[in-house]
Amino acid sequence: MRAVIAGGSGFIGQHLAAELEHQGYDVVILSRKVDPKAKFREVQWDAKTQGAWEREIDGAHAVFNLSGASIEKKWTPDYKKVIIDSRIDSTRAIHQAIRLVPNKPKAWVNSSAVGWYGDRGDQILSESTRAGDGFLHEVCEEWEKACFDPDIPEVKQVCLRTGIVLGQEGGIFPEMSKLAKLGLGGAAGGGNQWLPVIHIEDMARMYVWAVESAQEGPINACCPNPVTNNEFMGALRSAYSRPWSPPVPPFALKMGAGLIGKEGALILMSQRAVPTLALSQGFKFHYSTLDSMIRNLAE
Repeated sequence: MRAVIAGGSGFIGQHLAAELEHQGYDVVILSRKVDPKAKFREVQWDAKTQGAWEREIDGAHAVFNLSGASIEKKWTPDYKKVIIDSRIDSTRAIHQAIRLVPNKPKAWVNSSAVGWYGDRGDQILSESTRAGDGFLHEVCEEWEKACFDPDIPEVKQVCLRTGIVLGQEGGIFPEMSKLAKLGLGGAAGGGNQWLPVIHIEDMARMYVWAVESAQEGPINACCPNPVTNNEFMGALRSAYSRPWSPPVPPFALKMGAGLIGKEGALILMSQRAVPTLALSQGFKFHYSTLDSMIRNLAE
């Protein structure tokens, strides 16, 4: 079985590729910059136009699209366009390729994000929750529309609304761990904002599970037990035997993030998302709690 991963050279993509290989797939990575020494076979594409890469889609068992510019950089007007275009263009290109190839894949699993729900405070967010608002919602709404519209009847189409992925090689975990080790592990703002975390291993496994599961459409990709920022930072301090640290005021967070070219508003957002559909369809988390994740990841 061949699996094609667009955007497979990044943090999540490399874990997904390893999980697919473990489950017996022949893995092909679509990449803007082909590395001849890469572990998995890479094929050139520009993430927006059709080309020879479409031959990899023809006859593949599954296609995954993880392409998209980082949302952590400062949201200037120009960079907002980069965030949106990098997701929409790549998704539309894959949509067209799948529609046109004679031997269509069984399933197409496209990335999305819990940003679809917007900033929602303490509200529990399942897949049936109404849409949110704000920039991230706008991004995710257009992203999912590019995947689902129009429907491809022969192909199972899934969007994984990804939460905060925790791993040692990428995402927020290395940076937050470094702060905690330095004794700077205070909560962000009030610390009551909810974080829909998921371990990188469970994230990779959920992508593969989505191919064979009965569920289509949007699926929340986060662990069953979201945590507050207070709880997250407290667990890190405990793991590294560091004392309590005072919280960082919102204005200081935004100012500090801006100075290093990052978007400070992200860490203040609250998204209490839960994986209702994944649980109902039998997905088993290896790391269902923050404690289990920290025990595995903290050095």
